[in-house]
Amino acid sequence: MLPLLFLVLAGCQHMGADDTDSFFFGRYTHYMWEGIPNPYTDLENPLPAFAENIASGKRLYQTQCQMCHGASGEGDGPAGKQLVPRPADLAFTRRLPIATDAFLFWTMSDGGEPIGTAMPAFGDRLSTKEIWQITHFINEGFDSDQGTSE
Repeated sequence: MLPLLFLVLAGCQHMGADDTDSFFFGRYTHYMWEGIPNPYTDLENPLPAFAENIASGKRLYQTQCQMCHGASGEGDGPAGKQLVPRPADLAFTRRLPIATDAFLFWTMSDGGEPIGTAMPAFGDRLSTKEIWQITHFINEGFDSDQGTSE
């Protein structure tokens, strides 16, 4: 647990955790102190990481997420620049040990209201399958040439 805490805190510092507009004050702090809430705790993506799921995830990301998180997932989309706290840098976050399937599914499903951010909850907007497809695209690293063009 201690190495995980170190990695998360190091990552948080890298991403500006000492800034009041940082995403890390919300979701990651909640994760570190309370863990992933039920019913998300033990979720694993049931969809295979096949090209069709990644391509569908890319298309969904482009229509549902890109305006805030940016094309490369760095939290620099045009709508996201106006938000406080700023959207998460998903390109960085996906490389952290905490960015499990369960963490990403929880984040997209519940959105930011429980932690004080403007991220909408997609649990009522998207199907479970669509959320898992976006998860595959994020895990692919935003450099997938599958799906639609940027």
